[in-house]
Amino acid sequence: MPRYFYRARDFEGRAHEGIESAASEEEVLRMLEATKLVPVLIETRSSEWGIAGGEELARRWSEALSGLSGRAKRGSVALFARQLATMIGAGLPLVRSIRSIGRDHYDPVLTKILEKVADDVQKGESLSAALSSHPKAFDAVFVSLVKTGEVSGTLDRVMDQTASYLERAESLRQRVEAALRYPIFVLSFAAIVLIAMMLKIVPMFADIYARFGVALPLPTRILLGISQLFKHNALLLGALAVVVAVSAWRYTRAGRGRFLLDNAKLNVPLFGPLIRLYAISRFSRTLGVLVASGTHLLYSLKIMRPVPGNVVIEEAIEASRAKVEQGASLSGAMTETGAFPEMLVQVVATGEETGQLDSLLSRMADFYEQRVSAAVDGLSSLIEPIAIVLLGGMVGAMLVALYLPIFSLGQAMRSGLMRH
Repeated sequence: MPRYFYRARDFEGRAHEGIESAASEEEVLRMLEATKLVPVLIETRSSEWGIAGGEELARRWSEALSGLSGRAKRGSVALFARQLATMIGAGLPLVRSIRSIGRDHYDPVLTKILEKVADDVQKGESLSAALSSHPKAFDAVFVSLVKTGEVSGTLDRVMDQTASYLERAESLRQRVEAALRYPIFVLSFAAIVLIAMMLKIVPMFADIYARFGVALPLPTRILLGISQLFKHNALLLGALAVVVAVSAWRYTRAGRGRFLLDNAKLNVPLFGPLIRLYAISRFSRTLGVLVASGTHLLYSLKIMRPVPGNVVIEEAIEASRAKVEQGASLSGAMTETGAFPEMLVQVVATGEETGQLDSLLSRMADFYEQRVSAAVDGLSSLIEPIAIVLLGGMVGAMLVALYLPIFSLGQAMRSGLMRH
């Protein structure tokens, strides 16, 4: 599609320029008119092959790979909210702001989405309606905040608050995932080491011990038996492991399986309290932002249900919403679920009485985020020695089992039991 460079002015005389992809010059004129810009210059910009063409090909290939998931990165959405707030606050037209952000954005998935959003807004749809057509990028909370900003005429301020909310949520998520990722890596590495020893190292010792008539200790016999099982049934065990993993993954995707998994996560030693704190901090922050924006409490509880990322907390939110809908207070409904900390319930009760629920929830979110950060730091310093001890203990136990028969070889040699 041809690209056109344009210069234009708005009704206040401010200059605007940019590059748009369009089928014809008339389409560019219509786009400028829709954004209330008066064209001064429109000229064609031809695409050059060579290095630029190679970059374009690489970009499209990257877009194709990134587009397989169809989901925009959370950090990309936060950056979009920040950029849109800045451009709207500077007085730029909405459609032009969206197109400009999409054209220069680093996330190819979000770039495609923003192109469609800009087209829909240009056709007369509201921004919130256009964004709601892309739930994989913009969830119900984001759309609701945008709709509130449109209705109140404070879209720039609401988008700025939304950007801050998303940036803090993304930063906290990355810290928590980093803390959980390390033990997973260590356990995976340990499993690889153990399997490699079972398939390569242990069989070497088994061949050596087969040449002697000495009775092997029980730990050694067990280890050699496991090694033989792995060696002669590797494909079968591998296929069985894949089947079990896929079945477990499908079972825990939804329904009772996911509830059991998420409940187990909350009760895992060391990591359970961190996961619960993270879920509660997200609940507090999101509800505080929604209430501060003017969103009705019942609707806020409805759309923010998936936010904590844990089914146990999600069901507690839904139960609380049902109680509030029947006339109960939010704090009383939260108490009945038993899923929320007593401190948070008391603060919510105070917020309901004083009419400052949004600010108190934001303060509680700050408190819980600080606790999450402290828990992450504590786990980071604790996990490493525990991982070293566990990994060293497993490898050490295998080596002891392998070398136990060596202590019997001297006696075997003296007794003339060695076979030639």
